Amino acid sequence: MNKKGEELNILGYALVFVVMFILGGIIGSISLPEFSGRFFISGLIFGAFATGAGTVVLKFIFNQ
Repeated sequence: MNKKGEELNILGYALVFVVMFILGGIIGSISLPEFSGRFFISGLIFGAFATGAGTVVLKFIFNQ
């Protein structure tokens, strides 16, 4: 069963992901060379590392 604190925690992670996705997309559009999907790719990377998911993936890759 989900408790109220767990639901707020998931909502917090979702909010952080969305904010960092938009911010990362803007930074990527400014700093990266022109290619299709640069807003989405850089936003996804920023969002993943802001929520900690990117760190988990890198630990999994480099510990093998």
